[in-house]
Parts: sequence; C-alpha cells; structure tokens
Amino acid sequence: AAMGGVCLGKSHNVLSEAIRVRVSPGASQQDVAPDFAEVPLETLGVHVPVLPGDVGLCGDLSATDVACLAGRYKAWLYVNTPESPNFHRAELERAGIVIDVKLFPGPPTMPSEAQAVAVLDALDSLPRPLMMQCTSGMRVGAALLLWLAKRRGYSAMSAEQLATDISLKFYVDCVRCGPMREWLMAQLPAQDMLCAQTHADDLIFKQLFDPETSTFTYLLGCGATKEAVLIDPVLEHKDRDLSTINELGLQLRYVVNTHCHADHITSGGAIRKEWPEVRTVISEASGAKADVHVRDGDQVKFGKLALEAIATPGHTDGCITWLLQGAPSRVFTGDTLLIRGCGRTDFQLGNAGSLYDNVHSKIFSLPVETLVYPAHDYKGRNVSTVDEEKRFNTRLSESREGFIKLMSELNLPYPRKIDAAVPANMVCGTQD
Repeated sequence: AAMGGVCLGKSHNVLSEAIRVRVSPGASQQDVAPDFAEVPLETLGVHVPVLPGDVGLCGDLSATDVACLAGRYKAWLYVNTPESPNFHRAELERAGIVIDVKLFPGPPTMPSEAQAVAVLDALDSLPRPLMMQCTSGMRVGAALLLWLAKRRGYSAMSAEQLATDISLKFYVDCVRCGPMREWLMAQLPAQDMLCAQTHADDLIFKQLFDPETSTFTYLLGCGATKEAVLIDPVLEHKDRDLSTINELGLQLRYVVNTHCHADHITSGGAIRKEWPEVRTVISEASGAKADVHVRDGDQVKFGKLALEAIATPGHTDGCITWLLQGAPSRVFTGDTLLIRGCGRTDFQLGNAGSLYDNVHSKIFSLPVETLVYPAHDYKGRNVSTVDEEKRFNTRLSESREGFIKLMSELNLPYPRKIDAAVPANMVCGTQD
C-alpha cells in the first residue's frame, strides 16, 4: 500500500496517521524518503537476523515499498522467477543497486544442487547490505542459513542452534516449512562425519569425534610442507588417527593437549612410542609430563603454520587455548569455552572467576568471525564463532558474580573415567 509515494508496508493502518501528518498532498517520493528512512524495517515485514547483520529477508512487497527499501541496500537477490508480478525490477533499477535473480524453489520441489550452489555463490559475491526476497520470506531464510552453515563448516545441529538463536522464522515460526527444514538439514554433515577440508590459507583440517566421551580431536596440516599437529587425541582412536594422517600424506610433528583431561586418556604417549619422532605438548602449568611445555604466547610451528598458546586457566589450572591465525582464524578452546557453555570448575584446581576473566579478556576479544572449536559437544554441534558465543552463551553472558554462583551450584557427578584418565594424562597418557 502507498500514500503520497510513501511506503506503508504490512502495518499501513498503524503508520497512516503519522505519515498523513508529515506528507503533504502531491509530495514526491524524493520529498519523503528522508522521513521514511526512519521507519523500522520490521514495519514492512523485513527481518534482519542479528547474524550476519547485513542481510535482510522479505516476502512479497508492493512496488512502492520496494522503491523505498531499495535506497537502503546495495544489492537485491530475488529467488523466484523474474516473470513474477511481485518482482519489481524497474524500481530496483531506478535505485541503481545490484540485482540478481536465482531460483531457490520450495515444497514440493526442493532446490537442486546447482540451484543451491548458485544462491550460495551469489551470497558470497553480492555487496552488502543485501536484501533477499521470496514470496513469504521463508525460503530466503533457509538459503541464508545454508550459506552460513556451509561457509563455516557447521554440522546440522550447529545450524539448528544458530537458526534458533537468531530467530530465523522459517525454522522457529513456520508450520508449513517442515519439508524445507528437513531438506536443509540433509545438506549438512552429522557431528561425527569425517570431513577433510583444504582452505585458502593452505591449511589441511580434519575434525574427528569420539562418541563415547563426545570428544573432538583436530588434525591440522600445512598444505605446503605436509607437517601436521594433532590436538586432543583419544587413546581408543589412535589407529584411526594415524591411518588418517597416512591417508592424507602428512608427517605428524606434535601431539598437543589443551589440558590434562579427566574424561579420556590421551593417545600422545602411545603415538610417541609408535612414531618416536613425534613430540608431545602441554602447558607448563598443568604439571603433566611432555616433551614440550608451553607458556602463554609460545608457538608450536608446523610447516608454514603455527599454533599460538593462550593461557586460559579456569576449567583446570593448566588450560591452554590454541589460536591458529588465518582467514578466518580458528581457536581451539578445549573445555574452557564450549558451544553455548563452558567446562566445569570444581576439580583439578579449577576456578570459575579465572575462567570467566580469561574467556572475556582473551577469547571474546578475538575477531568476531573467529571459528571456535571446543574439545566436546554433547548435542550434535561441532563449531561456533566468537560472535555467536558472545551473543548467545547464556552462562558467560552472566555477570562475573552470577557466573561464579551458577558454577558453584552445578553439582555435577565426576567424569566416569577420572580416576584412570587424570593419572595417565599426567604422564602423556601411558603409565611409565
């Protein structure tokens, strides 16, 4: 609906009186555009998810509303057929913004692989801020989530967590979107899928999983030299990990632990016995045996890449977070920071105040796009970002005093393997 060239959108009855007061009869759109710029996007049925924050989602709009909205965006992605009467190309062209049309169908016909790839590529390349439009605003929400998940390497459950946290309507508020949700989840890996990836920064990366203890092991290799490190390996999966290293043609240099684990035994000592050239690494503060002891700021180099040690005690007194610089950077947080949670602080000289301070000052201070890889996840998720954890980690968004109180009241049972794991891990995972 329009009045005097002004966008009224879906709530035009609510706004009509305010607009009638400030718009004189016969006023042009140019005359009123500065005033309309103050109208909230939600009034027009536009949803701007907090992440990524520069992409709007909308359904069918009037030509007048499109003309008004176009001035706020640098690009417009339409995912229906261009012949649709609800695609107002002329208004977009007059605004001088970038226009792209890609098919992204919904039930009963789902997007083909080629159609999905085309939309993801468009999201990669189109300038921001960007508006995405379909009939109801639901399919573009699915496309945006697929893009976020694919580009960050999310498992299906990590994508579901993100969709809930940023309130994507197709996921949290659409009774007819079940088939689209199911299709999207099928495009993403499960938590325990072994997925090797080679990135632009010449990193070979593989995330491995132990379902018994929900422990992640990370294999990182330099693409140029094939030197590699293994982070937080589990003894029962030693043969799997060594086979993976051989299959990828890598030369393992270091086995690195984020801390002295209480829920599983590291395979570091067993690997060192089989491959004597490998060196084990843990923090000096842990008090555990290893070939290399590190402090805050030390580096573990493998080929052209390096892990930087960031001391983050709190879960235990010897916790290290490992930072790998890149585009994006990656941070391996052990039990210090989990996805939407954190490690307990009631044993191994843990300290809730220290954990809170270190997460906020040393991890949350990293660039927001930094990928967060924890040592565990118990809900099918596999990776997060600094931005997500700052926004949505309910434990760590408490005040410091509130966090300390919360952690003191958890009353968790001790890990089942603690009596065997801690003594073994103090000597690299094997009893000498």
